[in-house]
Amino acid sequence: MLIRRLAALSTALNQVAAGAAAILLILMVALILVEIALRFYSHSTFMADALVGYGVAAITFLALGWALEKGTMIRVSVVTQRLSPKARWCADAFSIVCAEALVLFLMFYEWRSIVKLWRRESVSQHYFPIPLWIPESIFFAGLALLALQLLVRLCRLATPGREEEASLTL
Repeated sequence: MLIRRLAALSTALNQVAAGAAAILLILMVALILVEIALRFYSHSTFMADALVGYGVAAITFLALGWALEKGTMIRVSVVTQRLSPKARWCADAFSIVCAEALVLFLMFYEWRSIVKLWRRESVSQHYFPIPLWIPESIFFAGLALLALQLLVRLCRLATPGREEEASLTL
């Protein structure tokens, strides 16, 4: 029951983040088109490169949990396909635990960076100064969603009879 609630929460948050990533992609395309149109008249927004750079990073991080949940992340299964079910289970568990540890490690340092940028009131060195804690927070949120999805996968793998769920198989 707890796994279902956790999975439902993760799915809902991943859908919101994927929707936000899609909106950001649309906004980036619109900004690029505006920039192209302005350059025909020798004008510029002076921010397109910076905002599109932040946007690409944001959509990448925001879509991580959703991509893992939907099975669209790249997975090399040439070795695991040849393993026995028990060995495959061990390999999956090891992979999920290692990935979770790495994501939590990155989250720890990303959080420290956000706090430091907030305290120093650091801003970007662009035409329109953007507080640097904002893009860093988006990256942190994406990592948190990935960590939650990895936790859901680990719980499913650890629950007898649920390790073969379609959402677990890539």
